[in-house]
Amino acid sequence: MNRFQNFGLVSVLALGVAAPAMAQTAWDLPVVWPAENYITVNAQRFAEEVATVTDGEVQITIHPGGSLGFKGPDMFSAVRDGLVPIGDMLLQQQTGDNPLLGLQSLPYLIDTYDEQVAFRDYYRPVLNDVFAENNQKLLFTIPWPQQQVYTKKELNSIEDFAGIKIRSSDASATEIFRAAGMTPVQLPWGEVIPSLATGAIEAVGTSSPSAVDGSFWEFLTHGYATRHTWNLDAISVNLDAWNQLSPEHQDAIADAAARMEPEFWQSAQDADAEKLQVLAENGITNAELDDATRAELRSRAAPIREAEIARMDPRGAEVVEAFESR
Repeated sequence: MNRFQNFGLVSVLALGVAAPAMAQTAWDLPVVWPAENYITVNAQRFAEEVATVTDGEVQITIHPGGSLGFKGPDMFSAVRDGLVPIGDMLLQQQTGDNPLLGLQSLPYLIDTYDEQVAFRDYYRPVLNDVFAENNQKLLFTIPWPQQQVYTKKELNSIEDFAGIKIRSSDASATEIFRAAGMTPVQLPWGEVIPSLATGAIEAVGTSSPSAVDGSFWEFLTHGYATRHTWNLDAISVNLDAWNQLSPEHQDAIADAAARMEPEFWQSAQDADAEKLQVLAENGITNAELDDATRAELRSRAAPIREAEIARMDPRGAEVVEAFESR
């Protein structure tokens, strides 16, 4: 090989080394729930599916347990402002950014899981618009199971609610519990267990998966299916980050989200049944409120529901009207 041929070979090799590898998109997804929580498990399943449908070119890393430092109420604005490219959020904790995000959680608007499924058809178009108006694309939602009130005592009548210091997750739940005669303390999930341990609260409003996450049997004895609200989780992506993807990757990810969302919704029901059993096995008494107590709670909550609808833009009332007249 002469020196010119050798120079050509070296040049080719150098070009091969210098040629950039295909760019990979890496997104960090903060989740406040523990790694074992079904919301987090579903987020991980979605991340794995995204890697598959994009041939590994879009990678989502799940950070459970609030490990990135974002609290639940921060997430809508964090994704909107690009502090994170993608995030998971409990919608009724985001009402400071837009009251419409708390529409599904209005007190006693929805009675059963099947009604929650029916409500989705009316609510989802509005949610899509609200996220788009705030520099985000809503990928999918995951419902939480029926809401419970976990206490240290039996609740046999409306009078038994009086004065109980209870954790609430958002402003709406705070008003519901106050109307029931309780003393609500609004706390993010990360502060619930320390507050139970110190006695700062003596009851918690939440769902069965969270009760298991928090090993509530170490602090509490009874769980009552109040179904005072039906809560919705969502995963959205910052539009600036989304628009950096190729159209092919956008389509593949959107298709994966739409395909998996029904499975995520069913997982809420499955998780509720499983976690109620775990709670019972650990000594929690799972119970229903009597009809008179439930009717009184619903009656006390009605003015709260109407006042919250009045604070929303007209889309809120339109969704509720369409749902109730279906």
